[in-house]
Amino acid sequence: MGTFLISIKSSGLILLKFTGVILLTCFSHWFLVNTYSYYCVPPTILGVFQSIISLGSPVCQFINMLQYELARHYISIWATVGTALVTWLVAKNTITTSN
Repeated sequence: MGTFLISIKSSGLILLKFTGVILLTCFSHWFLVNTYSYYCVPPTILGVFQSIISLGSPVCQFINMLQYELARHYISIWATVGTALVTWLVAKNTITTSN
């Protein structure tokens, strides 16, 4: 029974870390998209003209690149989790035979 509880505690810690990474990634992406929208391309008629000037700004380019890379990172996290889950399920359900 002791190893079962250790296994549950270990799995809970892994799930907690995973949830933290996902939430941090999502919040960071949301923050960067809204910052980019507010400072670089405001949703007004004047924003159209302001974006002509600010679109090439190094700050706006950096914010846009950062949010794009975060989105790619997010996709990679989920692909890795899916692969790990399938591998774990296959490993748990594989019948081992001993001679």
